[in-house]
This record gives sequence, structure tokens and C-alpha cells, in this order.
Amino acid sequence: MNLYPYLKAIESGRPINATRFITLLNNEHVNFDSLGVAEFVRPERYFIRISNHDLFDKLLAKYAPSRSRIHAAKQGNSHRHSAHSAYLTAKFGLKAQTHIAIECSPEKAPEEMSNFDHLTPVILIENSDCFTFSEDFLVAMELEDIGVESLIIFSSGNAITHKQTQRFLSQFEKVYYCPDYDLAGLEIFETLQKQLGDRIIFTMPSNLACYHGYCQKPDKQKQFIKALDKAHHWKFAELASLFSKGLGFIEQEIFLGEEYE
Repeated sequence: MNLYPYLKAIESGRPINATRFITLLNNEHVNFDSLGVAEFVRPERYFIRISNHDLFDKLLAKYAPSRSRIHAAKQGNSHRHSAHSAYLTAKFGLKAQTHIAIECSPEKAPEEMSNFDHLTPVILIENSDCFTFSEDFLVAMELEDIGVESLIIFSSGNAITHKQTQRFLSQFEKVYYCPDYDLAGLEIFETLQKQLGDRIIFTMPSNLACYHGYCQKPDKQKQFIKALDKAHHWKFAELASLFSKGLGFIEQEIFLGEEYE
């Protein structure tokens, strides 16, 4: 819970849960007694009378929703706000020797961000080694046929879910997402699916469950349960089978083979 809703309620003269508010202040190393006093209204609700208005104004400014990356940096954490633009590293085709830098920014229409036709297949590869050795990796993913004429993008975890990146991807008819087979991979897919709908394809080799011996147990059992539920929800039968047999997750580098160790 953020301090800001409580601060705004106090500014508007509304009663708040003072116990919760004081706990949040303590978490931020702010002494409530240096800020004001609490006046009982009813159980768990108090009016807060501010005595130190300078401190209150500083707290209000610090915990207000950030307006930009710069504003968030001034608040002490630039990562509270999404960056203005995103940049994608990509290549066209499996055998490409030249990499492409794609700027995804709000000033550009999606079709202005690259010169590729909207019918060009897009392949998102989660991790850098699989992107580097995409020719062999996409054979394992059973995408080698379309990979020859595809825009292959290094998706780099959650970076691919940036608002402007999703806007760029929305111009293409088919986007193949090659993830790690874990909870994070499923959650990234779900984020992209909200924007791209049926155009986003969660990519799995037909023999995925055969790799169950490489599964690693997650740190928290609830992560595994949540991932298995999502696999069933999306009717990803091969993924659900992998999870059920291996009782854990695998990273996509498994598919590169020992020759890349």
C-alpha cells in the first residue's frame, strides 16, 4: 500500500485508518508525532490534524504518482515510471549477420517504427543466447520454416511489455512468443495477449513435456501452482504436462544443446 491515498485523504479532510497510516510512515522512517496528531472519529477512523505542514507537503510530493521518468527520479526511484521510449534489438531472418535497432516511441505511428510489412511474422526470443543462436534454437521451437522470413526480436523479459513496444507489435498479424517455461513467461504472455489478442502465439515445441527431467523447482510452491493453473486456463496441454511431470520450470537455453555450453 502506498502512502499517497492516505495523504490525499488527510489533505481533503477525510478520516483515515490511522493505525495503518502510522505503520506506513514507520516503514519510511517518518515519525508520526513529528507530523501531526490523530483525533478519534469512530473505530479505526481518525482525523489527522497536521502540525508540520512543510513535512506533509514534502511527503505529498514524494509519494504522488510520477508524471515522467524524470519526475520519478526526483522522487528517488526512476523505475516507478515507464521510460518514454523502448528500443528493440532485432534481425531479419535466421541467417542475418546485421542487427537492427528499432525505436518504439509515442511520437511515431506503429507503421513508422520499421519498414516491415504487417504480414511479416515476428518471433520474440526471451534470452540472449537463444537469440544469438536463433538458427538452431528455432529448429527446436519448430519455427525454422517461418524463421527465414521473420523479424526476430530479442524480447529480454518484461522489457517487451513496454507500452510503446506493444504498440509496435500491434501492427503485425502474427507474433510468436518464445518464453522461458515458467510463471514469468506465462505472465508476460498474458500482458501481451491483452494488447495483441489472437495475434500473439505462445510457442512450444510439440515434444516439450519430454524435457521434464530438466525442470527446476521454484523457490515458492505457490509460483508453481499459479503457473500450472495458467497453463490449464490457456489450454496449453504440453506445458501443463511438462509442469506436472517435472514439478518445476525450465529456461529456454535448454533447447540449445550441450554444444553451446
